[in-house]
Formats: sequence, C-alpha cells, structure tokens
Amino acid sequence: MNWMLAAILICGAAVFTSCKSDDDKDPVIENLGEKIIGKWMFAERNGEPTPTNKKRVFTFVSPTKAYVSASHTAESSAGTQWIAHQEANVVISGNKMTLTMHPDEHTTLVEEYDVTDINNNEFTANCKITRTVDGEVVASNGIIVRYEKITADYSEAILGLWVCTGITGGETYNDANARLEFLADGTYRYYRQEEGGQWKAVHSREYEVYFVDGTLLATRWKEQGEAEQREWWEIASINGDDMVWTALRQNDDGTTFQQEVRWKRVDFNLAENIIGKWMTADIDGQPALTNDKSVVSFVSPTKAIVSLSRTDFKGSVVKWVDHLEYDVEISGNKVTIAGHPADNFTLVQEYTVTAIDDAQMLANVKIIIIRNGEAMVITEKYARFEKVTVDYSEEILGKWEGHITSEQGSEYDDGEDHQWEYKADGNFVYYVQDEEGNWIANPGQTLSEYFVDGTLLCTRWVTDGTEYREWWEIESIKGGVMKWKALRKRDDGTTYTATFAMIQVKED
Repeated sequence: MNWMLAAILICGAAVFTSCKSDDDKDPVIENLGEKIIGKWMFAERNGEPTPTNKKRVFTFVSPTKAYVSASHTAESSAGTQWIAHQEANVVISGNKMTLTMHPDEHTTLVEEYDVTDINNNEFTANCKITRTVDGEVVASNGIIVRYEKITADYSEAILGLWVCTGITGGETYNDANARLEFLADGTYRYYRQEEGGQWKAVHSREYEVYFVDGTLLATRWKEQGEAEQREWWEIASINGDDMVWTALRQNDDGTTFQQEVRWKRVDFNLAENIIGKWMTADIDGQPALTNDKSVVSFVSPTKAIVSLSRTDFKGSVVKWVDHLEYDVEISGNKVTIAGHPADNFTLVQEYTVTAIDDAQMLANVKIIIIRNGEAMVITEKYARFEKVTVDYSEEILGKWEGHITSEQGSEYDDGEDHQWEYKADGNFVYYVQDEEGNWIANPGQTLSEYFVDGTLLCTRWVTDGTEYREWWEIESIKGGVMKWKALRKRDDGTTYTATFAMIQVKED
C-alpha cells in the first residue's frame, strides 16, 4: 500500500508538473498568416519605446512575402542599412514567423519572431535577429518586440514643396529657415533662404534621398568630402497643406526627448501665375550672358512658345529654336516643357519653381535631350527669370543704321556705321558700302536669319560656307531710335557690357 501510494504521488506530481509546463506556453495563434497581413511599425523594444532612428516598417502582402523599410547606422545590430521597400521571404509555422532578406550581395538578415499575441492594432513577439556576411555570423541577439499596425501611408501626400513653420524640442538638421521638396523618384531638395529673401537649393551635396513607408520618413545625404548624414521622423499627419512630424530621440545618457516640426505646403498656383513671357536673367547666382538667354512664353497651362539660339550647349548643338511650340505639364511646383527642335530630337526642360511673382521666377532647371529615344541630362542649374512685358518683334521691322557705342563690342563690330534691314519673313539684309559710298547688300552672305522674342534678338548668317551668330537684348525702340545691349565674356573669363545705337532709315 505504501509503495502504491508513493507511486501514485510520484505520477501525480509528474502529471501536475507536465500540466503546469503546458500552461506556461503561449497559446497557439490561429491563422497568423492571415492576421499578419498589413503594415506594421516597430514600437517597443524590451518594454521601452523605440527611438525613431531605430524604427522599421514591415508590409506583409501575403503569408509568404513582405516588404521592409529601414534606415540603420553602424551601431544597430542589423548593421548599416538603407532598405526602402525591399522584398523579404516569409515562412510562417504556428506562432513562428521567419523573415529572410538580403540587403546587399554579401549580407543576409534572418529575423525569427515567436509571436505571443496579435490583434488588429499590434503584435508582440520574442525576436531573434541574425546577420551574416559572406556566410559568417557577425551579429545575433534576442529581444522582446511590439509592433503597431499602421493604417496611413503618406508616401504620396508628402510630394511637393514644404516650408518649415515651427520646431519644438530642439533643432536637428532642419530649422525654421528651411524648405524641403520631396520628389516622386525618391530624391529631395533642401533649400535655404538667403539674406535677400530668395530661396536657393543647396548644391554642395553629392546626393539627397529619402523614403516614406507608412508614417516613417527617413532621409540621408552626403556633403561633398564629408561623411554621410541621416535623419528620421514619423509623420504624425498631413491635412491638406499642413504637415506635422514627430520624433523620439535618445540622449547619450539614455534619456529620451520628443521633437515636433510643422510644415506648410508651398502653393504657387503655377497654372495661373506662370502665364506670360519669361527670359533668363541669372544662372547659378550670376548674371546670364546674352548668348545663354532664352525666352519661354507660357500661353496656357498646357502650351508654351520657346525661342533660343545655341551654338554648342554642353557638347550638344542646338541649332535654332524660333518660336517653337512646346507641350507643358504642371504638377505642384514643377513645370515640364517638351519640344521637338528636329527629327528624332526632343528637348525637355524641367522647372522646379521655388518662388514666383509678377516680376520674376526662381527655379531649379534640368535640361534633358532625348535623341532616338535615349535620354541624356545636359545640365542642372538654379536660374532666375524675369518677366518680359514688351515685344519688339514688330517695331524692329525696317532699315536701321548705327554703330557700337561701347569700347568693346564683338568681333563682328568695328565701330563704323552699318545698316541692317529686318523683314517680316524672319530674314535680314546686311548692307556694306562700296567704293563710292553706296549701301549695297553684302554679296558674300548666303543665309541671313533673325528672330525677336520679347526683348531678345538673335541673328545667324552664313558667309563663305561658315555660320556665324550674334545675340543682343533690345533695351528700347522709341522715336526712330533703337538701343541694344549685351553681356559678353572675354577669353580670360571676365565680362563686359556691349551697347549699340541705331537710327531708323527712312526710305525715299
């Protein structure tokens, strides 16, 4: 009896111990593969709120596939990463979920989650992260995590130009004197306001890229010759033209603090305000040479007329654009015009406007040439355009006589009187004097063309098989007197202003 009682007690103890062990296990989560579908952001690590710079976003599109976004620096257990919507393989078995991704050709990240609870708002899990480089484990650690479900995605709403209106909790790289422009290609531009009130993009950076996944915004940039910089924010809201960012930061001593930045969308109402005639005035902060100027006349939000004359434009010859019609597309503060100066040739100009009023427009300009379907970026520059309110294309018609009035003009001007006759068909006649002093058309010219658009006068002519060009700006035509000016550059790089005065010749 004693033996049997002892046996019963031993068995009972064993059964009790076994049942207690089963009670300690987490309950099995049914249909984890279905419940995990959606967008989740890292919220807590070992019971402590996660600083914004250590957050990541998982988007589960199926029980076998997810997309991951994260920006980590070297102090992270995951290593230095820039992962924007990178695909990850997912395997789910019971409560266990394993994600495998390859941030680069050498690195593999395996994240194993033993999910302890999940609902429509959050999930908790024991997580083990293992990082291998070229097959060798370089980091492995285990943590308890909590992820929050995200229902908003601001990746589209953030596009456009924003100006900072306020900061609380201390400044980082953004301050009240900043504008940010987020572009759809994953790049952004950072603007500073100069003393004169003009906003100018910072061009000293090698690159500026960002991603938005859900509410997580990550940026990175590199100043030329310096180390890469990064910043992280959470987009609290975008309501119309107002945007609010927040961030939880961690001090060196482990304490944390909260930051907030408020932004206002910059709306220039370009479809209305850009209508009119605009001529290049400055390029990258320097006055534009007359031979670098062009005129763009926006006649509607979908149509523009472009005039320019180029001899060699960054290695690509653009022959002659005389009032050529361009298609226009306006999106936010970006204006794109596209025209076809020649067969199999498309010239695209992208204006990212930073300021506009009745007198001037400031914009970052990208010029793209497409030949036979192949695109090539020719130049990017920051330009100021002045609005032109007069057009001398009619007043210039007729015969004029005059000479250079400045000490230095151009290689084609000798200071003597000359005559030009401008015709309505876009041709001109250049007259020279014969031995008897009579004015005769120059017999050596086989081509003589010109155009006037606004105040810009461009001419080209062919003499003995060689084409020549010249550019002037018409200052005024009044009372039979016409005045020109031009900003030119000497061979040593210095500039000077040439002037020309002409009197209209009255025909007998």
